[in-house]
Amino acid sequence: MKGLRLAGLLAAVVLGMLGLHQLVYAFMSRGRVPELPKMGRVPDFAFVSERGRPIAAQDLEGKAWIADFIFTRCGGYCPVMSERMAALATSLKDEPGVRFVSFDVDPEHDSLADLATYARQHHADPERWTFLRGDRPAVRALAGEGFKLAVVDGHAGDPEPILHSSHFVLVDARRQIRGYYDGFESASVEKLLADARRLARD
Repeated sequence: MKGLRLAGLLAAVVLGMLGLHQLVYAFMSRGRVPELPKMGRVPDFAFVSERGRPIAAQDLEGKAWIADFIFTRCGGYCPVMSERMAALATSLKDEPGVRFVSFDVDPEHDSLADLATYARQHHADPERWTFLRGDRPAVRALAGEGFKLAVVDGHAGDPEPILHSSHFVLVDARRQIRGYYDGFESASVEKLLADARRLARD
């Protein structure tokens, strides 16, 4: 009888400890922010910046970065995207661990000089915000296969000669894609700002 009582007492103590552990875990986890998802790795690429410098994917490792796809004669998405990117760069000026990269999707039309002019028009800091130009097939492959973002040629009657995504992409220091953000949605851009700060401080 004493053995049964002792076993019951021990069982109650163990269950009580497990219950206490669960309560502590729930309390500690209550304010924890979930980890950003990993959505694939940016593949290798080798392009040229608006300053004529060769830039490869490996050169961007070690820093978090925000990417988008633009072209200089775009009259729809691109001006808004670039204004938003400039605003992000200003908001993150105290986060040296974040870079900004705009890939040009119209290399037949946009020269490096055109991209340099476009960069100046948007007050881009060349040490932090890079505009990259590469061969058309390579850029299209990077957009579609690497970033999973569509880039297609418009029809003759379309107001835009090239149609492309209006999303920003957040990439971590190991070239892992950690999020997609609609550049036309203020709440989405605010989340991008917060997530970029998180990655910069990890």
